[in-house]
Amino acid sequence: MNDTITAIATPLGEGGIGVIRLSGKDSLAIALRLFHPATGPLEEPSPQKVLFGEIRDPNSDECIDQVLVIFFKKPKSYTAEDVIEISSHGGAWIVSRILELVLRQGARLAEPGEFTRRAFINGRLDLTQAEAVADVIDSASDKALSSAIAQLKGGLSHRLNNLHETLLNAQAQLEASIDFTEDGLTFQSRETTQNQIREVETNLRKLVDSFRQGRIYREGMRVTLVGKPNVGKSSLLNALLQEDRAIVTAYAGTTRDTLEERARIKDIHIIITDSAGLRDNPEVIEEEGIERTRAAMESSDLALVVFDPSEPIDNNDQLLMNEVGEKNRLVVLNKSDLPAAWHQDQIKSFLAGEQPITLSAKTLEGFESLTEALHQKATAGERTGESLVITRERHREHLHQAAEALHSASETLTEGLSEELIAVDITLAMEHLGSILGKTFEEDLLDKIFGQFCIGK
Repeated sequence: MNDTITAIATPLGEGGIGVIRLSGKDSLAIALRLFHPATGPLEEPSPQKVLFGEIRDPNSDECIDQVLVIFFKKPKSYTAEDVIEISSHGGAWIVSRILELVLRQGARLAEPGEFTRRAFINGRLDLTQAEAVADVIDSASDKALSSAIAQLKGGLSHRLNNLHETLLNAQAQLEASIDFTEDGLTFQSRETTQNQIREVETNLRKLVDSFRQGRIYREGMRVTLVGKPNVGKSSLLNALLQEDRAIVTAYAGTTRDTLEERARIKDIHIIITDSAGLRDNPEVIEEEGIERTRAAMESSDLALVVFDPSEPIDNNDQLLMNEVGEKNRLVVLNKSDLPAAWHQDQIKSFLAGEQPITLSAKTLEGFESLTEALHQKATAGERTGESLVITRERHREHLHQAAEALHSASETLTEGLSEELIAVDITLAMEHLGSILGKTFEEDLLDKIFGQFCIGK
């Protein structure tokens, strides 16, 4: 933390500009050895003021490029350290040459996420906000971006800090009642303490329940196409992707393995898995594909169950319904462009009243109904009333453990047991909240989190 780090902050390759970023106590000194302002020499540039000049090799005085330089003086910078940003022309060779000169002057090449790690260590961001930086960069949809921005602005931090403060006050009352039992002092009632604990637990469980929605925002909704062979699953995949990615033939069993692709439905990404057809007595080569279909369906958020109503209902159709079971699903009756062999009474009986989506993957008739239904499934969590969502498994696990600890504390209160036992559970809950925010952390956790960042951020 006492050295100066540097990295290229823009993507490698040709571009309009390239940015080299420095952070640390020697950032300004290194920059001044390389940068020659057009206005003449200066001892220290004005903070947050753009300067035009040249980057020169100090050994040969060769001009490498004309650049713009900005100085951010600590603590008013991204890392809360002195930061220099050099904006050059975006040629890969030019940017690499400037980086080489900076390294030669004593800076060290930054590790992935090290700038943001320093921002966290120096108190500019808490850990949830630091993680949100990566989520903003990785956003692949409007929903993912808005969720990440809300977290970056401190939405989750503010919520958790308030809950942590409530628990801290309850803890203080408990410990005071333990320490001063014989002094005749009056402390808050056990009923008040229990109400505080239950309120925090309720809030935590709401956040835990938001994880499914948050994960879909961040990663996309996982959808598995299932059906017996030759019902049009691959054609449906191609229609959703708006391109021919899956092989489509008139022969049953063409798809022998799973094929995973991404598509966008309005403001949500979905990860679609096309799978091998499910049927009785498959060929040997199909059996492995069917097992992979079952595995994909098990790990998915939604099963898109495809039938071909142009052919009579058979045992394989019933087998499919049994395989899907109670899985979250949408039923699709494909091939509406062909004469129907299923009658309405049969459909009602077979699907037990479930409303199917009728369409043709070939002509795209009825396709809008499918995309609308998929979007509704993906955003179902928005109707829970919880405006804030969590997007990371790490957060979900700590929130769950904190809620469980508070549930134990509440039961201890109900049973009239000692304040010491209640205090232990409250302390445990606060530790889990502190782990989310970064109030307490281990270096290997930081290594894992920031190691997922790109270099230069």
